[in-house]
Amino acid sequence: MKIAFLVVFTIMLSLLSCNTQKQVTAPVQTVEVASINIEESGEKMFQKRCAECHDLYAPNTFTSQQWEPIVFDMQKKGGISNDDTYLILDYLKKNAKP
Repeated sequence: MKIAFLVVFTIMLSLLSCNTQKQVTAPVQTVEVASINIEESGEKMFQKRCAECHDLYAPNTFTSQQWEPIVFDMQKKGGISNDDTYLILDYLKKNAKP
C-alpha cells in the first residue's frame, strides 16, 4: 500500500511539475535615442522662455554668481519648470562674465 501510494504520488508530482504552457516572448522593440546637446538646449530654452517676457541680456552681462538669483527670480515670475531653469542657468553660467 505504501509503495503504491509513493508511486502514485511520484507520478502526480512529476505531472504537476511539467510546464505544459507555451512560453511566448514578445518581440524586442528598438527605440531611437536622440542625443541632446545640453549647451544648445540651454541656449534655446533661454531664448524661448526669457524672451517671452523681456528683451534678452547677453550671457556675459553678468557673472555666474549674479545670474543665479536673477534666474531663480525669473523662474517664479515666469512659471518656468525646474528642469528648464537649470538648463538656462547652466547655459548662462558657462557663458557668463568672468
